[in-house]
Amino acid sequence: MDKNQIIGILLIVGIFVGFSLYNQPSAEEIAAAKQKRHRDSIAMAEQLLAEQQKQAADSVTNVEINLNEDTMSDSAKNALGQLKYGDFYPSTSGTENDIVLENNKIKVTISTKGAAIKSVEIKDYKTHDGQPLYVWRDDVENTFGLDFFAQNKALNSSDLYFECDNSQTNKAIFKAKTANENQWLEFAYDLKDDSYLMDFTISFHNLNDIINRNSSYIDLTWDQYLPILERGNDWENQNAGLYYRLDNGDLENLNTTSNDEDDISKTTWIAYKGQFFSSVIISKTNIPNANVSSQNIQKNKKALKYLKSKIAIPNNGETDSLSFYFGPNKYQILKNIQVAEGEKIGLQELIPLGWGIFGWINRIAIIPMFNWLSSFISNYGIIILIMTIIIKLVIFPLTYKSYQSSAKMRVLKPQVEQLSKKYPREDQALQKQQAVMDFYKRAGVNPMGGCLPALLQMPILIAMFRFFPASIELRQQSFLWANDLSSYDSILDLPFNIPFYGDHVSLFTLLMAVGIVVSTKINSGQMDTGQQMPGMKLMMYMMPVMMVFWFNNYSSGLSYYYFLSNIITIIQTIVARKFIDEDLLLAKLNAKASKNKTKKKSGFMARLEEMQRQQLEAMKQQQKKNGKR
Repeated sequence: MDKNQIIGILLIVGIFVGFSLYNQPSAEEIAAAKQKRHRDSIAMAEQLLAEQQKQAADSVTNVEINLNEDTMSDSAKNALGQLKYGDFYPSTSGTENDIVLENNKIKVTISTKGAAIKSVEIKDYKTHDGQPLYVWRDDVENTFGLDFFAQNKALNSSDLYFECDNSQTNKAIFKAKTANENQWLEFAYDLKDDSYLMDFTISFHNLNDIINRNSSYIDLTWDQYLPILERGNDWENQNAGLYYRLDNGDLENLNTTSNDEDDISKTTWIAYKGQFFSSVIISKTNIPNANVSSQNIQKNKKALKYLKSKIAIPNNGETDSLSFYFGPNKYQILKNIQVAEGEKIGLQELIPLGWGIFGWINRIAIIPMFNWLSSFISNYGIIILIMTIIIKLVIFPLTYKSYQSSAKMRVLKPQVEQLSKKYPREDQALQKQQAVMDFYKRAGVNPMGGCLPALLQMPILIAMFRFFPASIELRQQSFLWANDLSSYDSILDLPFNIPFYGDHVSLFTLLMAVGIVVSTKINSGQMDTGQQMPGMKLMMYMMPVMMVFWFNNYSSGLSYYYFLSNIITIIQTIVARKFIDEDLLLAKLNAKASKNKTKKKSGFMARLEEMQRQQLEAMKQQQKKNGKR
């Protein structure tokens, strides 16, 4: 080998080495390659697992086809049943029968297929069109069952056939048995006498070696279509939904106007609430956690909403006790429901009586008075009339003070107008206001004296606004032309729908609006709404028009109450004017004003006047700057 050959070989080797070094991957590229191989290996494993699962599913499907064609032997069928359902295979076939439990309040139908509630009828009530009232209907696909794993097989109690043992008028025990006659899943229902409550108990008899314990909880699935029961579905829909009470006493609910979902924990009860009737599942300990959801249903003649709950049941092999309430949203009934002696659970909070002071007024005053009157008067229109008179008499001292204040303002109005003329320019507005306020102070008149009593009456008006639409006592109670005081009254059904108004004309709403207009007209003469509050008169007359739109679809009992309240207010105003001698009142006010002319100003008034002076000075400075520009 000569020198040139050696040099050539070395050059070739150098080129290969250099090329290799140049193309050597970086540390980042090596890591990425490793990750890719890892992902590829996972993907291959997942693909292999999917193929195995598909093969297993295909084999089961083929066997099922053969089973459906009755080509398999009994031993093969048993083997397949064991493969799919484990020891619960004997309960996967049977005959579906209905078991009826009832007392004088409710009638509950339970199917042996799944030992699931099929329907619940409330006996003492009817729907708005006179049909039997069901809070749980059997003509829609409701779901009630227990999801659990037995021998690593996912099962649901709704797929099992239960045997009914010890069936009585108000009690039934259902058993889903296994291949071992000493092992079974048990659902027990116990309907209380003269009650809307039904106990529900889940028991696992000798199933410790069958039920998987790798999960702390088992899910109880409760999916139900909330039925339409009232006239005026829009209002009913706004007052219906899924509510629950936390163990700290707080009442929560899912959104009633849109679809909603939530995960909750430590819950006392979960309620599927309608406007006047509810289905409630109650825990005697606490529901550890649950997933709840609400779905609105558009234009369905049978249901308002589709409500769903997955309720966690402790998976410890022990008995779990729950209770159901199927009944009316009646305050006195719900208030007294308890799961143990002396342990009330606050179900009355399902009734929307208002928050804070409004709820207190309803609970402490309005409901007791309503119940007392109902004990000896059967006509609810008369009851509302008497309630209105009582309320107006109770608050009359405040009303009379308001009348007195208005009368003082009215008799002093000419002097106030003369005083205002001393300050005609716009830049003298603060001086004019200061002079008027000083005059009122010397005369002993509070310009806000007429507003304060009216404000103190507002909580009662708002409390009544919450009370009437929520009172089941008014449901389907007629008065005059109103067929149902809990719903709207209609004297004319329109062939079209007016946005924000509806497709009917409510006479009580129109009468209420007329009453507001007349009351406003009578009282407007007592108020200085001209220069002092421009635009106030327009607002006062616009309010009745707005209320016609707001109240047209509301409870006619509420419109009737506001109408009566305005009529009594008009009468009280006329009577109060007869008892107030305006000439004598004016003389007293002028005498007091003259006496207080030299009276030393209080520290507060002095500070207020100083602030007004500073504001006036600042306004003048600003006007000068604007003039220079």
